[in-house]
Amino acid sequence: MLRTLHSITSLAAAILVVVLAVSGAVLSINPVSEWMAAPPVRSGHIDVAALADAVTARRPEVDKIVRTASGSLVVSYFDGDKAGSEVVDPETGAAVGPHTPSGFTRVVTNLHRSLLLGQTGRAVAGLGAAAMVFLTISGALMLAARLGGWRAILRPIRGTPAQRWHAEIGRLAMVALLLSSLTGTYMALATFEFVPDGSAQASKSSEGVGRPRLPVGRVAALAAVDLADLRELAFPYAGDPTDTYTLTTSRGVSQIDAATGQVLGFEPHAAGRRFYELVYMLHTGQGLWPVGLLLGLAAATVPFFAITGGLIWWRRLRATPRIAANAGAGSAETIILVGSEGGSTWGFAAALHRSLTDAGQRVHVAPMNAVGARYPKAERMLILTATYGDGTAPASASAFLTRLDGLDLRLPVAVLGFGDRQFPRFCGFADTVCATLNARGWPSLLPLHRIDRQSAQDFARSNSSAVPTTAQRCRRRRRASPSPCLPIAAALGGATCSRPGCLSSSLATSSASCRPEATGRGTIRWRQRPATACWRSACASSPEAIARPSCTTWYPAVASTPSSG
Repeated sequence: MLRTLHSITSLAAAILVVVLAVSGAVLSINPVSEWMAAPPVRSGHIDVAALADAVTARRPEVDKIVRTASGSLVVSYFDGDKAGSEVVDPETGAAVGPHTPSGFTRVVTNLHRSLLLGQTGRAVAGLGAAAMVFLTISGALMLAARLGGWRAILRPIRGTPAQRWHAEIGRLAMVALLLSSLTGTYMALATFEFVPDGSAQASKSSEGVGRPRLPVGRVAALAAVDLADLRELAFPYAGDPTDTYTLTTSRGVSQIDAATGQVLGFEPHAAGRRFYELVYMLHTGQGLWPVGLLLGLAAATVPFFAITGGLIWWRRLRATPRIAANAGAGSAETIILVGSEGGSTWGFAAALHRSLTDAGQRVHVAPMNAVGARYPKAERMLILTATYGDGTAPASASAFLTRLDGLDLRLPVAVLGFGDRQFPRFCGFADTVCATLNARGWPSLLPLHRIDRQSAQDFARSNSSAVPTTAQRCRRRRRASPSPCLPIAAALGGATCSRPGCLSSSLATSSASCRPEATGRGTIRWRQRPATACWRSACASSPEAIARPSCTTWYPAVASTPSSG
């Protein structure tokens, strides 16, 4: 279920998340450039009144002084009818340079915040951040399950190149991506007032006495504030003698009489303001440029996740075959249940279904989660299951054991497990299934066989050990009835052929005449050596070679990794 939700969310939000991530990665460079360009503000060295006095000596019509999160002091002013802004030195108030963000930066900022769509875009961007939170958490949980728990999170990762890179980069970037997406989601919620940002609002009722104003350098309330605590100082309107200074600091918002220099009113920030400022710094990197760079690097990996994740999804989709002539559960003689995480086990099940169908059997293939209460004509059940991580059930078998508790079935059963020996519980879920079925009294057709990472040798051993059992069962049925015999071991081998007098035969993998070879196409091929046939009858009292050109056959790949079986 978690993998399904992860896939659906990533497919639905891929473009949105990539746009937000790429624009965020570009913006992460800004805090570094601002930090390099901005002279540092030293705590306890200069007060707000002294700086304001130095600035107004050069710019008589100052509108406001803002200290940005990165530490820059930006002065907005009017020069006649023309508005301007500049960065100033905190020590002298001298201009360092104009404050003119590039058009490119403004566009990227608006794209990141609102997708260039105003308030509607802000809401969509917030949903994108929330989607990234879910993708990061679900991806981390799946990675931990795949590797056998959080303690094994640094264990080597196996699988296809797309799977390996998706997981390797994921475990490097997951913490930074989670931090970035969580803070972005919180800021989006604060924008729409679902959560408070803790900021205080200036009192509208505070008015000055209306007398001539003091020089800004002599305003006592401003002289009492260290420049390091400044957030913003808004100057009174020149045409209104009762207008006041509005001073915003880390503690709250003050109204200051321009004529007396006294505080008329103070609104403290709510308790959540410091938390919001921390969230803002963590998300933007303003004031914490190393964190901003780290988050930017993590955001730059998101397009890579989208590509590799899409490849994994497409491979899994194509690996799940459409099984032709799949008999209904009510009419099938053989039931094949498949436990698969990535889809490769389905390829083996499809070949097994085809072989049994060619031998005249009615076969029903279904996920293990779809195990039914009744199979009226079934004579046997074959379970092919991968193991996800260190003993965990794969996606299509996650509910199998729970559903089994409510069923009253006792079919003869054979279990074939796929896994990876790097995990302590190699084929752990297959072991659990086999033990559960034995405890419930299900007859066992064959001992449990385990396949390690497409091992042709393991596959050969599983077939060769099963041939004698099949031959004995076949001989008994031949004496009792002339009906065709079905060698289960031959079915697990993946192919059958027939001849007069015995309608089923098995691959004798123990014979020196045949040997398995792994091919470059993810399959196992059985090669025939010169002058020797590789098919032997499982029904004859003594195995007899069947010399025929068609005895070379192909086998599908078994589960390649614990996460892709």
